[in-house]
Amino acid sequence: MKLGVVGFYGKLGKANYDSIMSNPDTSLAFGVSRSASVDGDEHQGFKVYKNILSVSEECDGVIDFSNRENIYDVVKFCLDRSIPLVIGTTGLTESDEKHIEDASKKIPILLSHNTGFGVNVLLDIVKNACDLLKGFDIEIVEKHHNRKEDAPSGTSKMIFNSMKSANPDLFTTFGRSGPNSKRQQNEVGFHSVRGGTIISDHDVIFAGNDEVITISHHAESDRSFANGAVRAILYLKDKENGLFDMKDVLLDIH
Repeated sequence: MKLGVVGFYGKLGKANYDSIMSNPDTSLAFGVSRSASVDGDEHQGFKVYKNILSVSEECDGVIDFSNRENIYDVVKFCLDRSIPLVIGTTGLTESDEKHIEDASKKIPILLSHNTGFGVNVLLDIVKNACDLLKGFDIEIVEKHHNRKEDAPSGTSKMIFNSMKSANPDLFTTFGRSGPNSKRQQNEVGFHSVRGGTIISDHDVIFAGNDEVITISHHAESDRSFANGAVRAILYLKDKENGLFDMKDVLLDIH
C-alpha cells in the first residue's frame, strides 16, 4: 500500500515513516505537515504538503496523527478518493467524532486514541478488574511530554470508557483542589502530568481496604503506536466501509 502520513514532521510522523518504510507491504506516497515550508516541500525524495487537499500523488490509504484542525480536510481527501483512513489524533470533539462516524458509512476508518497493541489489551484488563473489584476506589494517572496539547489524554478516556462499560455508574473528576475535595462513590479521578520527553505512561489505581492494585502501561517509544497504525491500515485495505478500533485489528491477528 502507498500511504500518506499527516503530521509528517512530528515525532509520531517520523515513527510512522520508519514503520512504513520497514514494512514490505507498505511505502510512503507523501507527507503532510503544517511545518512544511511550501506545498510540495522535498524531503528525502518525497513531497510534504502544508495541506492534504493540495496533494496530487496517488495513494491507497492515509494515517493521521496530527491536529484536530486537520480532520475535516483529511476525511474529505479520503472520501473523495474512496481510500481507508487511520486516525490516531487526540483532542477530537464530539462533533469531530460524529463527522468521522458519518464518513465511515462510505469508507473504512479506524479511530483510536492509542494504536499501541499493549494499551488495547490493557482496556480489557481494567474492565475485568473494575467488574471484579467492587467497592475499590479508582484513579487514573497519565504522564506525557511537555509538548502535548490536550489533557487528559485520549488513552485515559479510553481506559475510563472501558471501565464504565463494566460499571455504568462511574463518573469523572479531573484533578482535585480546594477544601471540599473528598472523593465520592463511583468517582474516577483523572490526573495529568506533563514534563520532559515522557512518551506515554498510564497507571490505573484500584485502592481498596488494606490493599492496592496498580495496572500500568509504559510506552518506551513512539514506534509502538506507529507499528499499530501500519498494521491497522493494512487491516482496512479490503474493507468497503465501517468504523473500526484496534480491538478489531488484534482479533484479526489472532
